[in-house]
Amino acid sequence: MFRMTSIAAGALTMALGGAAEAADEKPLLKDFMGINAHTVQFNPKLYSPVCRLVRDFHPSMWDFNDKPGTPTNFPMAMHINWEDKSGKFRSWNAPINWQTIYSSWKQEGFEINACLMVDGVKYADWPNVEKDVYEYGKAFASYFGPSNHDLVTAAEIANEPAHDNKYSPEQYKTLLRNMSRGLREGDPKLQIVTCAVQYGPGDGFCQPIEVLRGENEHYDVINLHQYALLHGWPSFERTYPEDARFDFIGRLASAVNWRNENAPGKPIWLTEFGFDASTQQPEPNNKDWKSSTDLQQAQWIVRSFLTVSEIDVDRAYLYWFDDNDRPSFHAASGITRFMTPKPSYWAMKHLYESLGDYRFARAITKSDNAWVYEFSHGQDASKVVWVAWSPTGADRTGKTQARLPGKLVKAEAMPLVDGKPAAVQVEDEGGNAVIPISESPVYLWIEK
Repeated sequence: MFRMTSIAAGALTMALGGAAEAADEKPLLKDFMGINAHTVQFNPKLYSPVCRLVRDFHPSMWDFNDKPGTPTNFPMAMHINWEDKSGKFRSWNAPINWQTIYSSWKQEGFEINACLMVDGVKYADWPNVEKDVYEYGKAFASYFGPSNHDLVTAAEIANEPAHDNKYSPEQYKTLLRNMSRGLREGDPKLQIVTCAVQYGPGDGFCQPIEVLRGENEHYDVINLHQYALLHGWPSFERTYPEDARFDFIGRLASAVNWRNENAPGKPIWLTEFGFDASTQQPEPNNKDWKSSTDLQQAQWIVRSFLTVSEIDVDRAYLYWFDDNDRPSFHAASGITRFMTPKPSYWAMKHLYESLGDYRFARAITKSDNAWVYEFSHGQDASKVVWVAWSPTGADRTGKTQARLPGKLVKAEAMPLVDGKPAAVQVEDEGGNAVIPISESPVYLWIEK
């Protein structure tokens, strides 16, 4: 039977939004779930069944023809480099049309957040950084923004600018202030998103969140990256999102609390999280790298979306869309492999289809061995879905009991393949539902 536990104390309680927060303040799952993609490689028709939000890694150097500070020619990119499936790089000068690409994504129902990769240019390599990034931001928003060609609804000012020491915090502030001014002038309706930040010291990739202190006028959305890494280099071993050894949710909650104190009302987007899963053995020079299994990747992706939906984060974008089955860090994070769905694809598709019109309502229980969340329908309060799973990471199975808030309509397991999900038998014992649980979530549709 469930053993009721406190959700958390202190910081996490604040990050959950507090007791006063109404359930309808949480986003619907269809407005919460997203995926990371990359320009010409992304097939919007293939991925539209798993989410409607997409974050594009938009290489600014393509727009400059590899010459920072040169005028843009939107909607055309001046030059691209791309990687084919053999792993070889090919380059040509035939420009691509961003309007064609982004329009095809919109036609499949995607809302686009463009991560403008201006951090591909080192701070010292801008001819005139204040002027150059202002003009680039203005040109981008003037063409792609909602008030103009209505292709992009949000733009990030750099990805991970602390990587390779390209930008110090003070240098990033210069970038943020000047580029945001250009984006605002180009289209005031375009949401301005910060680069990736983290609570506490930066990790060598993300800027410390303190870089945003006092800069509220220059951005609309705070952007977080967080991976559940049990160990960093050289193994880069991922772990399940509930693992107390890493405290994935607690780290996000600390950033939420910083926002509450320093930038109240600003939305927070988790624009990167994910898990590698490769079928290949690591190369001898990378022998310590550890992969998740395909099953673990599917389980942990779904459970990450579920657990993050509880705290005060408005969007979560999974990293990554497709991979070539390379056994190394970030190189096997796709939900497709060579454009063929992995188990995680079908699990994410099922989550999106099942809960897209629902929002997080409450945690029914969070015991050592079982977590159960309730999601309420956005238009019909009589419809709820419970999702139950084991948060142990130990491939544990068992049963747990709880009194349902209404009539059980159906119950099914998280699928790993295409087709109708397997039905789950939920027995009644003294008025309590006996729910089988495992590391793979079980869904229960209930009518009050």
